[in-house]
Amino acid sequence: MDKHTLEEHQESNPCPLTAGKVSKRTIIKVFAGVFIALATGVWCHVRNGVRRVSGKAGMTEQSGLAHAASAGAKSSTTLTGNGGRLGVEPDGRSAVYLAKGDTPENNMNAILERLGGIETIVGRHDIVILKPNSQWWAQGMTNTDAMKAFMDAVLSIRRFDGEIIIADNHQFAEDNSRAWTTKKRNGSVNYNELIQDYQVRGYKNVTKTHWHVGGQTELPLEGDAQGNSKINGPEDGEGYVWMDDEFYLSPDGRKCLMTYPIFKSAHSGITVDFKNGAWKDGAYFSDRKVRFINFSALNHHGLYSGLTASVKNLMGVVDMSCGFPGNEPEGTYNTHHIGVSELIRFKKNKLFMRLISRLGLEKAYIEYCYKDFHHTGGVLGYFMRNVRMPDLNIITAEIVGWGSRVNTKKSVQTKTVLAGIDPVSLDFIAARDVLLPATPSGEHNYYGVSYQKMNNPLIESGPFFKFIKETEKQGIGNLNQENIIIHKADFENA
Repeated sequence: MDKHTLEEHQESNPCPLTAGKVSKRTIIKVFAGVFIALATGVWCHVRNGVRRVSGKAGMTEQSGLAHAASAGAKSSTTLTGNGGRLGVEPDGRSAVYLAKGDTPENNMNAILERLGGIETIVGRHDIVILKPNSQWWAQGMTNTDAMKAFMDAVLSIRRFDGEIIIADNHQFAEDNSRAWTTKKRNGSVNYNELIQDYQVRGYKNVTKTHWHVGGQTELPLEGDAQGNSKINGPEDGEGYVWMDDEFYLSPDGRKCLMTYPIFKSAHSGITVDFKNGAWKDGAYFSDRKVRFINFSALNHHGLYSGLTASVKNLMGVVDMSCGFPGNEPEGTYNTHHIGVSELIRFKKNKLFMRLISRLGLEKAYIEYCYKDFHHTGGVLGYFMRNVRMPDLNIITAEIVGWGSRVNTKKSVQTKTVLAGIDPVSLDFIAARDVLLPATPSGEHNYYGVSYQKMNNPLIESGPFFKFIKETEKQGIGNLNQENIIIHKADFENA
């Protein structure tokens, strides 16, 4: 079995669980590390207990909505008549569009047709942000053929004088790496090649930007990006806004600040404020809207989140240097670690990981550290309500990884594209109708856990349902299957 299955971050880093004999000196060092880890765990528990007593109580669904209302939160989507839920129609239903059995281009075009055409999504003056998944390659990245079909549709709008910007923060130091330059493409080209193709053909209004973290992280646990670009608004230039007065408070009393990027278009020179719109010369445009298209892939994502699709794709918008394991602000956690034990820092200690592996405790350690990872779903829901809701979510499930984001042996071609305004129902249907049926029975990860169990959105105690439920609690979408309407184009059975 593949030792890299549980956490695919290890697929780009050496695995700490190396073979070989362990010396007496090594054992002493490791036991010292275990003692420190336990002591740290006790301290974290006591400290978090003090925070819960002295701070606010965990935010419920109702209190979260009330906080958003009292803060005068802006969103790109109008509040509906269904309890103010975003992404849901006034009658309480959510629409999911699914096309399967044809090429990514034809599937994408079929969905756009059923949505009423590209003009129902994008206006001719608009700045269109396409946010793919650039952190991974192969099936882990967004399919570029489906992206191209969408971009072609935008550029075909009569007298279109807006622009298209492909943007992401893959949380690594080297911009032009990973899906931007990979030879293990999902589609005909990688992202840089996609943009270059349009540029060569004369579409100078198709560009890209790399969002860079705003702060420092002495002990990076995920990506290795470092930054120094915290700003307050577009007048400060490019960087990330850290909203001191807008934050998610987890049920455990942990605090995660909302963050969002501000950047300048390489084509027009217009500053794009991700939250508030297009800005130039001291004022926001009234006739040039910023459209946010959340373009994700569909893949298994380990024990703690089950799978990754449109909601989790938003982790490439937020600033991961804001909060633990980032250096500041003190007492806060970033989006990824809001529900993760601070003991996770010892994952980087090879001696510690080797010992607990030999003792058969590695799975228990990972499960303990990530037992509340689903709170990240709450952060992303809060982000959508209080910072920015996608104008459209698209999942390119041409190839899905039933057991990995980058190991092609654990993937299958499903020839599907899905879309919807409600990211919660969209991800649920993608899991139920695409990923789960594509997951072979009898396949287990390194720890013996069934992939079918981890990928099953119908198991309410499972990692994915717990994650997406926290998103729904923030007033985003719905998980009621009776209220999800699927508009399907099935070319396989036409």
